Amino acid sequence: MKIIYISDNKIYKCTDGKITELSSERAQHYKSTVSEIRRNKEWKHSGTGAQFMGTAAPSGNEAVFVSINGIADDGTGLVYSIQLGEMGGIYRKNPDKPEAAEEHIFTGMNRDIGSISIKNGKIAACSNGHLSIFDMKGNFEDITDGDSIESQPCWSAEDDRIFCSTAGIARNQYGAPAAYSPRSIMAVDLNAGSMEELYADEKYDFLRPSNDSSGNFYYIRQPYKVPEEKNPLWKDVLLFPVRIIKALMGFLNAFSVLFGGESLRSGRKQGDVKTKDKSDRELFFEGRLLEAEKNEKENSAKGEKNPGIFPLSRVLVRIAPDGTETVLKRGVMDYAVLSDGSIVCSNGRSLLHITDSGEELIAKAKMAQNICVLGD
Repeated sequence: MKIIYISDNKIYKCTDGKITELSSERAQHYKSTVSEIRRNKEWKHSGTGAQFMGTAAPSGNEAVFVSINGIADDGTGLVYSIQLGEMGGIYRKNPDKPEAAEEHIFTGMNRDIGSISIKNGKIAACSNGHLSIFDMKGNFEDITDGDSIESQPCWSAEDDRIFCSTAGIARNQYGAPAAYSPRSIMAVDLNAGSMEELYADEKYDFLRPSNDSSGNFYYIRQPYKVPEEKNPLWKDVLLFPVRIIKALMGFLNAFSVLFGGESLRSGRKQGDVKTKDKSDRELFFEGRLLEAEKNEKENSAKGEKNPGIFPLSRVLVRIAPDGTETVLKRGVMDYAVLSDGSIVCSNGRSLLHITDSGEELIAKAKMAQNICVLGD
């Protein structure tokens, strides 16, 4: 079994429990090109001459933005989507010969291409927040639009429909997105030219839809998080002087500890003033703060065989053709359905194989998502 997934903005292959990285030729080329351009222009913005001419600027050591967003198996190779600065792209890679040249399918400026799914030479992709269809020559057609955002497209295993997760956008008085509605699951029928809402509940988000050839439907369900109300503008204005004073006192206190060895605040020891770093077990995923360490401890205490870092309220659900609902796994990050009906899934710490007889650990894999099983 060859499992491909994305983790930490990199592509990995897991074969018989052994994990290797599949480097992105396009990402490496883009990074080296941008770095070379910056080096060639650096003389214009550094040194005494640039200061005299007033053209001095920060060095070009800032990070180069690259984001690998989706992967899919087209039967002959691995296709992946990537964001290179303001340019979106789709490329094909040979997972068995990662050093071989990659095949270009599409690149476009101001195109943000997210997760993808492939069937019969057609790529369903979330592009600029909406559903689009690409062919293998890079031609594309936008399918959805409006004040909503679509994600996680998946071709139906039974027909020409495309499933995706969708949410409405609430905007503030300036027209900027202020909140998103609970995510529902929508089916787009390309032949009929219609859209249908399949699953929706104001209490839950429905994510990562898929189905199999036996008529079973799958999705991840998690409680909807109600957006926190922001302070009204008048309150921010009133609190502004207070926040300035707190910031100034914090600076003076840190200055006192650094150079005088003593805090300005009574009862505070020298070692109490320090940089507050967020734990590497507190992660952001799908716009939410994931309390990884807390969840892992709670999952272990509740008897999970392979405790992960996602809350058990995030569940993988299977809906049978007769409507029967079965929770296959709790605390799921992502999953893929195999042709035999078994499941490969991630809990943020491990890759697991779920069958009727239980679950088996495949390999340790941190934050494995966009799972794709080759040749299944």
